[in-house]
Amino acid sequence: MFNPKKPSIREDTKASYTKRYRQLQAKFTREVGAKELLDPDEVVANLIVQKPRNAMRTWRHYKAAAIYYIETFHPEYETAIEQLRAESSRGLKARGVTTSGAKRKTVPRASWEGIIKVLEHRGLRGHRHSKALLAVLKATLLTGLRPNEWCHSEEGVHDETGRDVLRVRNSKHSNGRANGEYREMFIDELNAVERETVQSALAYCAVHAEDEELQIRTALKNELTYAIRWGIDHKFLHEREDFIGITLYSFRHQFIADAKLTFTDPVLISSLVGHNSTKTAFEHYGRRRNGRNAIKVTPTPESVEAVQKVGLETYREFVASRRPGAFSPD
Repeated sequence: MFNPKKPSIREDTKASYTKRYRQLQAKFTREVGAKELLDPDEVVANLIVQKPRNAMRTWRHYKAAAIYYIETFHPEYETAIEQLRAESSRGLKARGVTTSGAKRKTVPRASWEGIIKVLEHRGLRGHRHSKALLAVLKATLLTGLRPNEWCHSEEGVHDETGRDVLRVRNSKHSNGRANGEYREMFIDELNAVERETVQSALAYCAVHAEDEELQIRTALKNELTYAIRWGIDHKFLHEREDFIGITLYSFRHQFIADAKLTFTDPVLISSLVGHNSTKTAFEHYGRRRNGRNAIKVTPTPESVEAVQKVGLETYREFVASRRPGAFSPD
């Protein structure tokens, strides 16, 4: 998709980039045995030398973090910035061994059944986050929300049709990567048990303060990790390899794989999951071959139009930038 605009960077992303750069700087300093922290050009040199060790996604993150930090705090190192920008991710592995590239983009049926069994058992034993986590995971397979979006969503009624909808505040809206600030999906085709599951997830995550949101996401993430580890240790789960790399986000990947199985139009999928580009889900998310079930939720017309509008406006801006005067007001 054409996109001549440079997306803005969220404050939490800036903080993450700053932290990552300083971690890399400290790591490279230790490795070369220097007494003082390496200068930006030395950090970039070490980063490029070690590039082949990284998975593609890890390299992109390191590169973005270093470029942001150096441009912000050391803009005089122009040569280092240019060298780093020139380094592509071509040829790197798509999956890493110990990095985020190892995260699963599917939730195999057998693994999911095992996780359900463990969470139900832990819930009966009094682990307070187990029941909530199970509701969030089930509801994510039904609706595809990002983990943090459960904290900013609610059920409602569609203005034109009167049908029940789930209204979601897009978490990627602030940096220009979503189809608007909100998206909506019709949920009236979910059965009573499925609706109750969605409501349970919403009730648990019904917070507004950012610090509370972070605490909830951390609690759910930790509970999933502990539950899998506990299940393996207590022989509730078998074949440890079946659970390696499964994260909260894996369930969104599985939803998108199911959506690809359900819809042939990529605009409908982008509308459901909050992307402004139809390429994002198809290039970076779960594959159709991993889809298992047809999904029951559908995007509202307004959410579909938002994706189409973003695409058209971006295309017009791109053409206008190539041909001065094109699409100018009469």
